[in-house]
Amino acid sequence: MTNATCNITHYRYPLFTATYSGVLALGLPLNTFSLWLLLCRLGVRSVPLIYMANLALSDLLFTLSMPLRILYYARRHWPYGHLACMVSGTLFNVNLYSSSFFIMFISVDRFLAVVYPLRSRPLRRIGVAWKACAAVWVVIGAMAVPVALTHHARQNQCVGWLCFEGYTQDEWRFGFNIICVAAVVGNAIPFAVIVGCTVVVVHKLRVQKASSSSSSSSVDKSRMVWLLVINLVIYTVCFIPFHVAVVLFGLHKLRFLQSQFPFFDFHIGTICLASANSFLDPLIYYFSSKILKMGRGHTGTEVKFHGSA
Repeated sequence: MTNATCNITHYRYPLFTATYSGVLALGLPLNTFSLWLLLCRLGVRSVPLIYMANLALSDLLFTLSMPLRILYYARRHWPYGHLACMVSGTLFNVNLYSSSFFIMFISVDRFLAVVYPLRSRPLRRIGVAWKACAAVWVVIGAMAVPVALTHHARQNQCVGWLCFEGYTQDEWRFGFNIICVAAVVGNAIPFAVIVGCTVVVVHKLRVQKASSSSSSSSVDKSRMVWLLVINLVIYTVCFIPFHVAVVLFGLHKLRFLQSQFPFFDFHIGTICLASANSFLDPLIYYFSSKILKMGRGHTGTEVKFHGSA
């Protein structure tokens, strides 16, 4: 993260220790329960549940990497070897971008269900959803290979072994190209799609709500709006600041951007926000499960608003 790795009293160490402890304490039970609920109780029998199950799996994998991160930032030393550093560091990026795509898929699915409920049925099939999720894991896995190559334990003269920090200028130069591609493909494009879907669906539902006299239908629409808004808020708060910060910090590290702005501090804060997505995502599962349950209780509403969900 920085060349000033001899400063083991830097505030990032207690901050990350506290942040990752909170992520573990909240994310592990929430995502374990969510995955159990989605797989065992709801049975992933619909397209939205497939996307949510994959999102929960991604969050759970990231949460399971927290103990090593907590120990490292608490002890300021990495005694666990290269492989553990590589896996733990790479899981952050895997979670970040797989979550981006799965949240985008949920928004697109709701967009198709509301705006094109009949025409979208061939796209909104369980087989298509599983293939889309498999494609995400393959693409993210391929993108993770070059990222993993930069995540290895480094020996430091001050504190011993480092992980997640202490990158050289050459490593930053190599990694910055990956960062820029990931920021566009894995962040900016999904964000634009999520915003577009949210705006169109909210407008459509408000028009339909105004012309509907059914109270149950109104509740369904309100929950749908909440789902899309929560999708958008989680994405905006957790992912957008991180990518802005890491790009600016990279430009500053490579001396393309000369400024007194505290880019490193901004970057540290946004890492904490990005990590929080793993325990905020269960809000998506909560509102989605409510929508699907109520939709099944009202056959006409299910056809009109959820299609083959």
